[in-house]
Amino acid sequence: MQKKARVDLVKQESCSSDDDVPLRTQVHVKEDQDSSDSDEPMASQQRHRSDSPLVNRLKTSDSENDDDDDDDEDDDEEEEEDVKGQPKRKRTGQQSQLKSDIEGGGEDRWNTLVHKGPRFPEPYKPLPSEVTLKYDGQPVSLPPESEEVAMFYAVKLETQHAQNPTFNQNFFEDFCATLKKFPPRNGVRIKKFDKLDFRDMHNYWKSLKDAEAERKKSMAPSARKAETAARKAIENEYKTCLVDGVEQKAGNVTVEPPGLFLGRGAHPKAGRVKTRIMPEQITINHSADYPAPKPPEGHRWGEVVEKKDVTWLALWRENINGGFKYVFLDASSNFKTESDREKFEKARRLDECVKRVRADVLRNLTSKNRLDRMVATIVWLIDNFSLRAGNEKGEDEAETYGVCSLRCGHATLIMPNQLKLSFLGKDSMKFEETLTIGNKEVFKNITMFLKTDGTKVNGTYVRKGPDDPIFAAPKAKSSKMTPLSPDAVNQFLGQYMKGLSAKVFRTYNASVTFQGLLDQTEQWLASRPTPQERDINPSNLRIAYNEANRQVAILCNHQKTVNHVVLGKALDRTKEKIFALQYQIFKEQQKLLTFHKPAELKKEFSAKDHPFANKWDLILQDLNLDMERVQQHEEQLIADKKSRMTTAFERQESERKYQEELRKEQRLKTEDQDEKPARISSREQLNEELRGLDLQLKVLERERKKNRSEATSCNVPSTARKILNKYEAIKKQEAELTNKSNTSDVSLGTSKINYIDPRITISWLKKWDAQLQKIAPQKKTKVKSESKEAQAANSATSEKMELHLQVMNIGQFFPMTLQKKFRWAAFDDDGKDITARWSFVKDAKKKMRTLESGSRKEDTLAL
Repeated sequence: MQKKARVDLVKQESCSSDDDVPLRTQVHVKEDQDSSDSDEPMASQQRHRSDSPLVNRLKTSDSENDDDDDDDEDDDEEEEEDVKGQPKRKRTGQQSQLKSDIEGGGEDRWNTLVHKGPRFPEPYKPLPSEVTLKYDGQPVSLPPESEEVAMFYAVKLETQHAQNPTFNQNFFEDFCATLKKFPPRNGVRIKKFDKLDFRDMHNYWKSLKDAEAERKKSMAPSARKAETAARKAIENEYKTCLVDGVEQKAGNVTVEPPGLFLGRGAHPKAGRVKTRIMPEQITINHSADYPAPKPPEGHRWGEVVEKKDVTWLALWRENINGGFKYVFLDASSNFKTESDREKFEKARRLDECVKRVRADVLRNLTSKNRLDRMVATIVWLIDNFSLRAGNEKGEDEAETYGVCSLRCGHATLIMPNQLKLSFLGKDSMKFEETLTIGNKEVFKNITMFLKTDGTKVNGTYVRKGPDDPIFAAPKAKSSKMTPLSPDAVNQFLGQYMKGLSAKVFRTYNASVTFQGLLDQTEQWLASRPTPQERDINPSNLRIAYNEANRQVAILCNHQKTVNHVVLGKALDRTKEKIFALQYQIFKEQQKLLTFHKPAELKKEFSAKDHPFANKWDLILQDLNLDMERVQQHEEQLIADKKSRMTTAFERQESERKYQEELRKEQRLKTEDQDEKPARISSREQLNEELRGLDLQLKVLERERKKNRSEATSCNVPSTARKILNKYEAIKKQEAELTNKSNTSDVSLGTSKINYIDPRITISWLKKWDAQLQKIAPQKKTKVKSESKEAQAANSATSEKMELHLQVMNIGQFFPMTLQKKFRWAAFDDDGKDITARWSFVKDAKKKMRTLESGSRKEDTLAL
């Protein structure tokens, strides 16, 4: 077992702590010093057997970076397209895992592990000879290896990536390198990117994509279901594995297909070619007592190992950053749920010693030992602003930073107490904030650390330049300044609690702050500017929840690149839905006022006998809709109805023909036959229905011009209630519009998945579900009664969360993927359901961090 690095800090006398003169420290480094850039405590570092090739690769891996488990489920990243029009494969982040899951921690995690190994993407199929890349107008005959790389770019031709100079330059460099190995057959020499023409290749790919969409559209529903079932059966075959004899699901088992690296933010490697992963590059982790999975024909695995102290099934090294990619068990597996619960429980345990940690940090801010001061200053910044600790990168990697690795050029002091930071954070997302440093000793220390590292040359302190680290590690004479490793921070924190690291602080502060914000939901709603926004209803509660989520995301700098085209389309769709509801109100009002005058309605239908009559002013309110837009909407409405009707008939006919073929082939059992009567039984009937829609459009035109309904009667109570219901629907859509606008540039999913304890959400939902039932009791529906024991049994066996909510909808807060991932969070430690009284910590409102960084946007709606 390897010895862990240990740094003995020998404090020396220096100048007064109240002086701005730099402090000095002497450091003795013992043998086997660890240079890991992990954000985990040093005590939890892996011990590998030194004689294994796999161990050597893992030890040199740089993939275990700080906060490596930040998945962005809701990122608007563009989906990866297969170059030959195959089904889309969505970009997904590396599944979040504890370091021990990857490297092992000495203890066995399983006794037997049996699985089928990873799946591989389809091999590349060369283009038809008439479809080619062109260079300076001349066709280029490429071998398959080069043609595939050209196709990677062709599919991105009409995306924002192709407008990125860095993306284009990186692609061209890699493309030229590929051309050297696999040159054009017709001898064309490619020298300039701007002379390349990918249009024919792009059009061919698009035609394949459109043809596939049309094929699926014209398929009989039963045929499509059968095709989907067959595909899922193959996937499930690979996703099913046995852990100690118990069947469990694997996560994403498909090896990432080759393509162009997109990255997030202004990533300097965007456009680089992600090469195809071959079986020879893959290491399989499998029980030695069972046959290992078979590699694809004609290939072999790179290595087959039996590592019982880790939870990954397979790994390989990707070529962009040289990091490892893993196949793990699914998020709902026992391994993952146990590690998730432990992660948040560890953060909760921090609450027991956080006062001691903070007290020692405050004391060390004035220590005479420079290293103690640096660590204390870093921890203070991490604690107060939820910054990442950060780590060092290789020269060929993206230059991203955290507190420990910040350079002097990233910081600007603004007297008397502000620090402006501007740097690329994780995933190359820009962090640009002006932080108010509320502690004068912290500000004094940062001022000092920006000037010098405390060493002297010829009796003069060495001044730092813009590229020198703010927090420079103690160094030997004449050696280059290097950033302080996060291990020094984690070593300090590990004194207070086993496993305490900088990341645990981020999890603690994120969860505490989220709990504190949600505890103020009622006050926040009461402070909203309009009566409609102050109303306590599910839509407004969701706005309050998402705003709290947004504040925590900003606190943790969980930004995402805004795709303005995608965002614009999403906002337009919601606005169109709002107008459609307003139009429906307009038509109902038109019917009311055709048969009754407003005064008659108010007199005949009094509030005493009709509850809706309290809102006659709202019901009869003129919406002042633009008649030209009304006309466009009505024409589009009829056109859409025609399209749906025609599509339904075509699908019905496809289904009839498909079942007829099955009958002929005697592959259709009697019980499988579709006995549903057809709404439209013939083409003639379809045409008759379509003519009816044309007549309906003419009626709408007459009604619009005369502003009178041609209905034969009007049921006033029913019409009035319809109008009020439409207004409620508009409120929901307006809430959705607010949510989309406010959260467009932050990744709510990252903090929700990795840093916010899901039990906070569940207890909050249960609390407000109970209150809403008191405010507006729901209509009782007949349901099969179950005992509490039966409900508990169903909850325990279900794959999704069973919270038994009556008003609030769990799906609006946790999509199905998160419900499966966090199913454990529905139960307390005793196995009973989490209650509305559960809390992450006591008095969260008093302990939450100040949201100064949340003020970076003018439209911030601080809770």
